[in-house]
Amino acid sequence: MTRDPLSGLFEKRFERPSDLLCCAYDLKSTELDAYFALLSGPKTVEAIADLIGKDRSTVQRFIVRLKKKNLVKREAKFFDRGGRYYVYHAISSEEVRDEILRKLKEFYEKTRDFLLNNWPEQSQEYSTA
Repeated sequence: MTRDPLSGLFEKRFERPSDLLCCAYDLKSTELDAYFALLSGPKTVEAIADLIGKDRSTVQRFIVRLKKKNLVKREAKFFDRGGRYYVYHAISSEEVRDEILRKLKEFYEKTRDFLLNNWPEQSQEYSTA
């Protein structure tokens, strides 16, 4: 029995929300650990590093990636004697879910539009160019 070559496209299974989050945002599990550490409340890079068992510079790179993907926000705090530090907040899991749903809907609509309007007829010759 031959397998339908398109079936692999639709067979990705998600057993936990974190599986979908990794896929939707192209996150590594350690970046996901940093995001989840922030879901319980705002934290400094040092606090996140302690929670997930990574060094400060590694966590700083994770935070930069999460911030670029709009999963984390930064807030400046000021010391009484001058100077500042940053605390980071995770975007709520509800906002992330809604964004994934929005992206899925957009993907569906673009794919459907392509199939309905640009798919070649049987009589047309297929081209990869």
